[in-house]
Amino acid sequence: MDKWLGTPPSVIIPRLQSLLDDLQGLSSPGGFAGPDNAVTIRNCMLVQRSVPCLIGEMFGHPMIKDGPGITSQLFYLDRKQKLARTLSRWYRFDEGLI
Repeated sequence: MDKWLGTPPSVIIPRLQSLLDDLQGLSSPGGFAGPDNAVTIRNCMLVQRSVPCLIGEMFGHPMIKDGPGITSQLFYLDRKQKLARTLSRWYRFDEGLI
């Protein structure tokens, strides 16, 4: 495995920049309620692998068919708004966490 852990800089840097932009928006006065295009995740639980992530049934993911799945590293979790931001994208857990 290379020093980029299998993800080339041309992929990881834009993802991290997008994450940074979202986290800055969340911390700004007035905050940010999240996007309209968040992936829905049901029967969701907060779990950990070597990094925090979510597992559950996903619906509307652009690259994974609907059904069971595990997210990338979790960076933001708002239980009240039922919203999470991973390295890759936003998730909305419409039925709450289990």
